[in-house]
Amino acid sequence: MSQHEVIHAFVKIAPLLNELIHDDITVGIYDTEKLIINIPGKTFSLNVSPGDPLVEGDIVTNAIKTNRPLSATLPKELFGFPLIARALPLHDDQGRVIGGVGIGTSLEKANKLFEMAESFSAIVEQTAASIEDISESVTRLADRVTDVTGQMKDVSASANQIGEISSVVKGISDQSNLLGLNAAIEAARAGEVGKGFSVVADEIRKLATNSKENVNQINDITKNIHGLLITLNEAFGEIDSLTETQSGSIQEFSATIQEISTKAQELAQLAEETLYGDSKK
Repeated sequence: MSQHEVIHAFVKIAPLLNELIHDDITVGIYDTEKLIINIPGKTFSLNVSPGDPLVEGDIVTNAIKTNRPLSATLPKELFGFPLIARALPLHDDQGRVIGGVGIGTSLEKANKLFEMAESFSAIVEQTAASIEDISESVTRLADRVTDVTGQMKDVSASANQIGEISSVVKGISDQSNLLGLNAAIEAARAGEVGKGFSVVADEIRKLATNSKENVNQINDITKNIHGLLITLNEAFGEIDSLTETQSGSIQEFSATIQEISTKAQELAQLAEETLYGDSKK
């Protein structure tokens, strides 16, 4: 097959490659001096024209000069988007290099996927950090509820002690009242001589009565304190139950976030391999 026939065959095939290959590609056919034909991609063009000479350092030029297939990832700064370039030297029947084929594959979609994957991974990491903060807050709240519950038990014990003291005071009041009553009776029997003692007996009875009234008020207050403590204890019990439920839910959610984070990292790695895999080989 002559040089003309080999290159001519690739020239005829070139327009079909863009339709056959799923990726968005541009195809260029060269002889050893110049570009013969360029088929632009579906969404981009390299701004070259047939007859343009081979460019020193270009991947097709290097493939022709070195007589070996080459590939490279071109940064998006060159064309506005990353591009994978592949070049293959063409030979005649005697194995002599007569030209080359260059294919450029647009990685714009893969680049967007990579950027989205990185952004998604960053969001997941931020969410995981926030979940960790919430989990720590719930743990601190649970610890605080436990502390307050313990303090409430201390208050309840103190209230019980007040009740016991009130009972003792009430007993003393009853005895004082009885003593005052007996003293008043004896003072009445003593007549004129017992009048002074009768005044003292009345004061004792008044003091006993006042003490009993105060004891009753203390008992009412103590009962109210007990009632409030019971209500608070029930409320804190519900809070403790809720914090335990939330803690379990947060742990499950944290595990889910961790799994999503792993998948996000895998997605970012896959996108990176799509972008740069060929150039790293």
